[in-house]
Amino acid sequence: MADEIAIGVDDVSFSYPDGHDVLKSISCSIRRGEKVALIGPNGAGKSTFMSLLNGVELPTLGRVVVGGLAVEKENLIKVRRKIGIVFQDPDDQLFCPTVFDDVAFGPLNLGLSPDEIHARVQEALELVGLTGFEERSSFHLSFGERKRLALATVLSYQPEMLVFDEPSTNMDPLNRRRLINWLQGSDKTILLCTHDLDIALEVCNRCLMLVSGEIVADGPASEILYDRHLLEANNLELPLALMTHELLHEKLRSGQMDAEHRRIIETFLHAHRHAHGPDQHEHVHLHIHPHDHDHLHDHGHDEHAHVFDYGGHHHHHSHEATEGEERANSDVVDNNGQGSVPRFRPVKGGKGKL
Repeated sequence: MADEIAIGVDDVSFSYPDGHDVLKSISCSIRRGEKVALIGPNGAGKSTFMSLLNGVELPTLGRVVVGGLAVEKENLIKVRRKIGIVFQDPDDQLFCPTVFDDVAFGPLNLGLSPDEIHARVQEALELVGLTGFEERSSFHLSFGERKRLALATVLSYQPEMLVFDEPSTNMDPLNRRRLINWLQGSDKTILLCTHDLDIALEVCNRCLMLVSGEIVADGPASEILYDRHLLEANNLELPLALMTHELLHEKLRSGQMDAEHRRIIETFLHAHRHAHGPDQHEHVHLHIHPHDHDHLHDHGHDEHAHVFDYGGHHHHHSHEATEGEERANSDVVDNNGQGSVPRFRPVKGGKGKL
């Protein structure tokens, strides 16, 4: 339904004055509450795509709609209240003398009362873990703290949608994990434009792949981010987590190790066996070693899809399968011997929609 669409991009092209075509007749839509990764190699047009969403750039052809409003000059103030962009470099968003002032800037320009401004600042700083930083200078913070502060400056005016440009760049592991946890728990519509495919795998339930100004694939993140051939053909790599599991499986299969090292690897893989997928609706199975105990799960679904990945193959079965069935299913291939068919559709000519 139209009211479920948060962001709509309809047959959009964009060219710079020198005639360089950046985006070429792309179409897609993002539903309210979706968490979508926009991935692609350098120069694909991701930054330009983002700039069209809040009117920093306007399409050469086609139409962009955000929150039911066409992104046009007369609507830009309203559009920018609905969608917040968190830039890769936080210093592009920080310019006030104190942390409080930076976070209060958005609510102040909304014409809110002092009490409401103060409440929003406190809430935004608490969400990003910067409570108590109000009087500090923004430019005396660490890079990771400034990244979180930049997010707070957007959260304070409470947009319906959030767009992130390389959210995890130059973040230390702890703050990267905090950001991932926050993104996973957020109920906002989120678009992550990123080369960090691990964060995309953990946070997003859908991927758009943009290559040379065209959307070449659109589908579940748990399909696209497992497709080694698709990723490598477009100058990308499997997420590091998947590469690690793949390498460990090869070690197990080769048998070139002593019993203690085998036990360590099997224990590691087993610990990740029931990790939730990025959409909290799938489990990822990444091993086939036998177990001598039962697994009990309490899920709110009668069935649960499981995804196996062995060299790029994906296989699904009901959550109720036995351990023996799981091991048998792990080796199932289609009639061509190439594994099951992925659920995402490659998009030709940028016209594909969900």
